[in-house]
Amino acid sequence: MLKLKRKRLNHKTFVKRFKLFLYNLLENDRNSLNHIYSIFAIFLVLTSSITVFLLISPKSERLPHDLHTFLIDFDEFALFFFLFEYILRWWVVSDFTEDFKDYLTEHKQRNLKVYFDAFLYALKPKLKWMIKPYSIIDLLAILPIIRPLRMLRIFQLIRLLKLLRYSSVFRNFFFAFKENSFVFTFTFSSLFVNIIFFSFLTYIYEHNAGNENFDSIWGAIYWGIITSFTVGYGDIVPISDVGKIAASLMVIINVILVSVLTAGFSVSFINKLLELKEGEIVMRDLKDHIVICGYNETSEEILEKIMESDIDKEKPVVLLTNYDKKDLGIDLSKYILYKKGDFILEKNLLDVGIENASDVIIVGEKLPNLSERDIDARTALAGMLIRTLNPTVKLYIEVLLDEDAEIFKKRVGAREVLIHGQIVGKIMFSSLLNPGATSLIETLLDVETGIQKVKVRELGSYKTFGEIIKIVRKDGYLPIAVERSKKIILNPEDDFEIQENDAIFLIPKGESQ
Repeated sequence: MLKLKRKRLNHKTFVKRFKLFLYNLLENDRNSLNHIYSIFAIFLVLTSSITVFLLISPKSERLPHDLHTFLIDFDEFALFFFLFEYILRWWVVSDFTEDFKDYLTEHKQRNLKVYFDAFLYALKPKLKWMIKPYSIIDLLAILPIIRPLRMLRIFQLIRLLKLLRYSSVFRNFFFAFKENSFVFTFTFSSLFVNIIFFSFLTYIYEHNAGNENFDSIWGAIYWGIITSFTVGYGDIVPISDVGKIAASLMVIINVILVSVLTAGFSVSFINKLLELKEGEIVMRDLKDHIVICGYNETSEEILEKIMESDIDKEKPVVLLTNYDKKDLGIDLSKYILYKKGDFILEKNLLDVGIENASDVIIVGEKLPNLSERDIDARTALAGMLIRTLNPTVKLYIEVLLDEDAEIFKKRVGAREVLIHGQIVGKIMFSSLLNPGATSLIETLLDVETGIQKVKVRELGSYKTFGEIIKIVRKDGYLPIAVERSKKIILNPEDDFEIQENDAIFLIPKGESQ
């Protein structure tokens, strides 16, 4: 029955969202959750590796009994944690069920060979993931879970290579250093020269003063380092007047240099985080995502509906616009990626992974000193460029002038072309002739209670449209149209033959007043 199907679809939606959450946590290095998880994973890798070093050291038997037991248990926990992580990564890298169904949909024949080929087709993305270098390291790191292999400690030490897996965290620090490399290099060099100079100077005078604590030049350099970067341990102190003056000058100069270094790094790192937040991030590895090019009242409404229906939690959504994030009239959810840039430039489109996008929406973004004709020309240029970069993408375009609509359909190959203001005008005119039509249309378009599109194979096996009407009406739904090969067949005859790849538009039963 359809109600049972609906419950199953809701369950699938929950699983899909949970799977996306895990993907963002484990694989998506653009997501803040991934950075937090990476820090925890780095801690686990390092600490569990330290336990291995301690346990294989000759002095491990001298460890207190309770500590020795704790280290063994902690290593066991780390192994099972990384095993669980490996299984989850293997699960989220692709959707086995959807890939299996897609293959069967493309091959209408149903026999053992087709099902076996569909199984291999669905398994292929996971196998490709398993042979990637990071995945091989992950696998080798968990092999010691097989107890005989624990004798080979090399497998346990391989987990240190897992640090490469979490390199996105280190990458942000690297970029912060790279962008201000001159300042950091100059400051570090000044610190080095300052410490060496004053250490040598102090060592000469302290040695001549008979200070036994300064027994070598290396001891003097050690004193210079701990004095510059800490309050000093007090194990080595100068006793000569020149040594005390030199120590004071060294500390004053190094405090200033360290402050410059800290401030420079802080500014660089914060700027990097702001860049990620404000849309300078590159998202070229996105797949099967939605890209919205341009911002106006149309895209604002689309974004609001996306967030209301939680679509942004099920698949990545990117907004590419010339507007600053603070100038948008909407607060974007944490799941919607923002990229500032002009969508008529190929670099910006590639930065948001346009070649792998499943759907692209282009709206008439209004910019200073541009006429409606100019805006439509920009939209056309973007549409043709996107079609070149991604020939199979589903393209939805908004135009400002109705005479441009046919051009977009024929030359750009847009799936849908909407004329700005035209639909609103038609709805208002319809309401003028038929009062109440606006409320009806709003109800039909409502995300939760309005028209629902369902694949025929999700409903069951049917031969005619009439059969579907009889069955789904019992569950409170009314079929109104069939979609076949991107064409809408409105209210077909009862004997209209249904195909497996068709989709049905349904109107749910309204609530009783």
